[in-house]
Amino acid sequence: MQPCAKDIFFDHFRLEDGAAELDLLRAVVSHYAAIPYENLTKLIKKFSNVKADERLRLPVEVMTGFVERHTGGTCFSLTYCLGSILQNSGFQCYPVMADMKRPNIHCALVVRIGERRYLVDPGYLLSEPAELTDRPVTIGTSFGTVDLRPRSGTRYDLYTVAGNERKWRYRLKAAPVSKPLFMRYWQESFSLPMMNSLQLTRLTEKGHLYIRNHHLRLRKGERKLNENIRSTLEMRIEREFGIPTEVTAEAREYLERHKATWDRRRRVSR
Repeated sequence: MQPCAKDIFFDHFRLEDGAAELDLLRAVVSHYAAIPYENLTKLIKKFSNVKADERLRLPVEVMTGFVERHTGGTCFSLTYCLGSILQNSGFQCYPVMADMKRPNIHCALVVRIGERRYLVDPGYLLSEPAELTDRPVTIGTSFGTVDLRPRSGTRYDLYTVAGNERKWRYRLKAAPVSKPLFMRYWQESFSLPMMNSLQLTRLTEKGHLYIRNHHLRLRKGERKLNENIRSTLEMRIEREFGIPTEVTAEAREYLERHKATWDRRRRVSR
């Protein structure tokens, strides 16, 4: 019988069941943070599969990809995979949506332990659960802090603070979203503007590492490092993320073809 995502995850990180619920949740979330946010695999799926349902990277594929090639996913595949791992570990959890510049383009999980609720966000720099209460919560990270502030009803605003710079990132809607609606938002995410560029990010001991196309940025507090890595893109991504050069090269080629096609259509329509 094929192992499930939880089996692959627990075996890889040498985790065991049996710890207290909150301790186990923290352990799972902390180790899961090693899986990077990247849209390389999503770009490859978008342009290599015709059928819409075949391009969704499900939990076993996400975990196998990480173990074998150090790939990860974007917020939808990461959230769906983590939800599967947590549910198979005995946790009660459900997906929730968040608004950024557009509504319902980010997602996360809410985990219930007794009467308490915890936000778990594998797609946005959170390496530990954040309790959802009527009080602000601040979580330290390797680049600065994350502030979660309650609003009215079940909504929360999430900010990042690095040095003297404070940025609003998203508005969380902590009410459950149904699986069919979650899947619809996931499918719609393949048409978002973020799919027009290569994007990777992860937290490291040195700070927050972010790559968009051929621009690399490393930030920790007030310290920033910006670097153009156009000539060594595939090799730098392999060095910083462990993702094989051929994965980046394939995603890059698909994206360049897509842009060339779009440019030709735009010229013809003039």
